[in-house]
Amino acid sequence: MDNSKPICVIGAGFMGTVIATIYARHGYAVRLHDVSAEALASYTQRAAPIAESLADAGHSVADILGRVTAVPDLATAVDGVCLAHEVAQEDLAVKQALFERLDRLCGPEVVLGTNTSSFRLTHLCERVQHRERVIGIHYITPAHIIRAVELIVADFTAPQTLAWAQDFLASIDHVGVVCRESPGFLVNRMQLALLAEIHRIVDEGLATPEDIDAAIRLSLGPRWALWGALLCEDLVVNKRTALAVFDYMREQTGVDYYASTPTLREMIARGEQGASTGKGWYEWQAPYPDTVRERDSQLKTMLEWLHMHDPVARIGVRHKPNKTP
Repeated sequence: MDNSKPICVIGAGFMGTVIATIYARHGYAVRLHDVSAEALASYTQRAAPIAESLADAGHSVADILGRVTAVPDLATAVDGVCLAHEVAQEDLAVKQALFERLDRLCGPEVVLGTNTSSFRLTHLCERVQHRERVIGIHYITPAHIIRAVELIVADFTAPQTLAWAQDFLASIDHVGVVCRESPGFLVNRMQLALLAEIHRIVDEGLATPEDIDAAIRLSLGPRWALWGALLCEDLVVNKRTALAVFDYMREQTGVDYYASTPTLREMIARGEQGASTGKGWYEWQAPYPDTVRERDSQLKTMLEWLHMHDPVARIGVRHKPNKTP
């Protein structure tokens, strides 16, 4: 992708520092803007550890940090950029005022991105005229290591804006995962749903934190890391079984959250059981026995690595005393 035009990162806090350094590592000239002169002055010091982790034979720490220029004046910072990426404090009024200014300062060809982790684009852009070029570009901490980036679109986001953002993320070795604007977007909505259930399990005394984490690290975690949730479902359970479990959970708990979805029932009606039938959430081309062999080989390798390296022990945490469930 053409990186001849600079990028403006607006906000020199923790996330803005990381994002600006990522862009610089991939050859972009970055203008870093913040209303705080102190934040701009301390960028190099705070960004050094990030740059060190990104440096390689072709990109020294000095080269990376040297591509980032602190620009106190916003109009100067966004002049001639291809992307103005807002990473300001998570305050709706602050972001609304900022996007109103950016809309006036930037030509309609400039993409306006936001790293908001909670606000709808619709609310951010209430006073924006050229809303078609606004898109959420939400990084997940630690952003210089986690490659997935949420690309949040509203009804008014133009298809070409989304296409540009996808190409741009590919140019910095990240992957855009697209989600329509909604509370929690994609990652937090899934993550918080699981954490909310885990917190309830602890409160109900059903299992200790250590056993819950061990169950995730040695079962759900490796499978999801390899394949994701829906592809994993295709690989390990047929849809009729999934439906039966959902129905039983709904009956036993009385919680509507466990009610099966129309999409799942429609798949079953079409005979789409997953990898075993060649079609589920995905279409499977290899014969099912070959798919099973490859699945097992991948999972065995992942679990052997976890056993050999014991990441939890290396972090150095100790179990708190807990009552046996």
